[in-house]
Amino acid sequence: MKLGELEPLSSFALLGPGFGGGQWLLLRGLRPAAADPTLVFAPFEARGAGALGFAADSARPCEVELGGPAPRGLRVTLLADGHAEKVRRIREAIACGDVYQVCLTVRAQLSDATGAELLSLMCERGVPRFAAWVRFPDGGELVSASPELFFETNGGEVHSEPMKGTARPAGKEQLETSEKERAELAMITDLLRNDLAQVCRPKTVRVACERRVIELPYALQAVSDVVGRLDQGATPLDVLASLHPGGSVTGAPKRAALAMIRSLEPTPRGAYCGALGLWTGERSTFSLLIRTAARAPGGWSYGVGGGIVYDSDPQAELDELETKLGALRCRTPSAA
Repeated sequence: MKLGELEPLSSFALLGPGFGGGQWLLLRGLRPAAADPTLVFAPFEARGAGALGFAADSARPCEVELGGPAPRGLRVTLLADGHAEKVRRIREAIACGDVYQVCLTVRAQLSDATGAELLSLMCERGVPRFAAWVRFPDGGELVSASPELFFETNGGEVHSEPMKGTARPAGKEQLETSEKERAELAMITDLLRNDLAQVCRPKTVRVACERRVIELPYALQAVSDVVGRLDQGATPLDVLASLHPGGSVTGAPKRAALAMIRSLEPTPRGAYCGALGLWTGERSTFSLLIRTAARAPGGWSYGVGGGIVYDSDPQAELDELETKLGALRCRTPSAA
């Protein structure tokens, strides 16, 4: 199937191999479903219990023909004015003991492109684990190249992979030895562990792996693994309500970090940093919608961000944002 074949459809979800057990999965004809949804979407600002559920007229594995036309001369404009001042304000709040870490995000504006073109570009040097292209019944649309597993459930087991710590492909040693990056991930891992404890049996939540590095075409990322045994009767929607919004895109403590985010970021995040999930039978898989573009009235908006701690350097944080924009600049070696 060519990506362009999906353009005429009024609603669909094309989900990458991380959702479908190693295969692309195509859901056609999405419609709202309050009970037993197959597709679940929670924008960043939605409470976990307020996620949107959708059923589909059909769901089938498919082969996707990649390498088609990508947007020519795609312009990526990072809107980072005032970023250094916001980092300074977060560091002041940390020094006062109000918060330990805040995930500060900014937006990039993209020149006009189709969803097929954007997904083709994002997959040019390898298919992201949680690649997705979704057009909702209300006309909303997102394209995601997310590498982050928010959580997955299988029967009564739950597994989350919080991601925190980024380096360019040649910076593995720096990432592995950085105490700042290690501390960032440790804080978020602890936050996820506490969030999962709300829906898991007592003393079953544990950190299976404190830190490991995964390689992406444009960056290295550090992740941990947190697992647990769910309370009897707990559903993926209960897990989502407990975890959303994800700790790796908020900060810690979560409530204080969210308050700073609302005061520092001029616009809602919407789909960016939200959650997208596939729920079939006893299994569910939810991605955290980082590296994600959402169609807005003026074109596509794409978010990038990073965790700010007291040791953060504003220029280094800005450099990290540029690294993460590599998902959109795969044709530009210097930006990888």
